[in-house]
Amino acid sequence: MTRLKSRHTRHFAVLGVGLALVTLPLAACSDDAEDDVVTTSQPPPPTAADRLEQAHDVLVDAGSVHLQMTGTDLPEDVNSYIISATGAGTMDPPAFDGTITARLAGVQADVPTIAVDGNLYVKLPYVPRHVRTAPSDLGVPDPATLFDPEVGLVGLLPQTVDPEFGDRSRAGAEVLQEITGTLPGEAVVDLLYAGDRSSEFDVVYGLVEDDWEVRTVTITGPFYPPAESTYTLTLDQYGAPVTVTAP
Repeated sequence: MTRLKSRHTRHFAVLGVGLALVTLPLAACSDDAEDDVVTTSQPPPPTAADRLEQAHDVLVDAGSVHLQMTGTDLPEDVNSYIISATGAGTMDPPAFDGTITARLAGVQADVPTIAVDGNLYVKLPYVPRHVRTAPSDLGVPDPATLFDPEVGLVGLLPQTVDPEFGDRSRAGAEVLQEITGTLPGEAVVDLLYAGDRSSEFDVVYGLVEDDWEVRTVTITGPFYPPAESTYTLTLDQYGAPVTVTAP
């Protein structure tokens, strides 16, 4: 009986040692796994400012783009301003070829326009050819400036104050992520040649989620104070071949 008990005692002792040896590496593996979890934490998701920076680079790299601009809530008592514009432009050099619908001296007109090499050529109503003029003479911005890679439309993105993510929406086959913020009046006036420099303007960008192209830019504020007006710009055909030459 004593011999049998001794045999059982040795058997359990050997079993206990074996279990201990098996448990040690498992515990070590568990510790290693915990260390891996700590050291491989995911980076924070991109912020709205990060997405605007990305969209800025995408637009600059495109080199050319098609633009459509439309104004709403425009005042009737202002003699000269842009109602809408459509055309294509390049960034190097900044240039534009399209049509501007404007109120000129109280009369609305569609004005075929070419802006290149610092010169502005317009085909005014009842004039058979383009004539060279200055934006200040017409009370409108130089449309070529919109495509300048530093001070043009793309230059508004890094000047956006307190950008935040807004709604997501579908526009045809594209999903747009809205980013909201404000723009200093000086930046808006320098670009669009209208507005109160001392005021802030609300801005809403629509960025395409797949490639972070800027698809829409909506700017609202005192373009013609005291009225609040809105200009919406739509950008597409990124990188399409565009050639702008003086007439």
